[in-house]
Amino acid sequence: MLALKKKLTARLQSVLGLGVNVKIVEPRSIERSVGKAKRVIDNRKL
Repeated sequence: MLALKKKLTARLQSVLGLGVNVKIVEPRSIERSVGKAKRVIDNRKL
């Protein structure tokens, strides 16, 4: 699992250009969010 963590960290940093902390957890151990998704509309003029 350590090799997977290192590989994911390197790949995410390469793609995103940001340093990330990767934490491997057991399947289905992350709680689902409740409620509706919040939509954000970007009205900036670029």
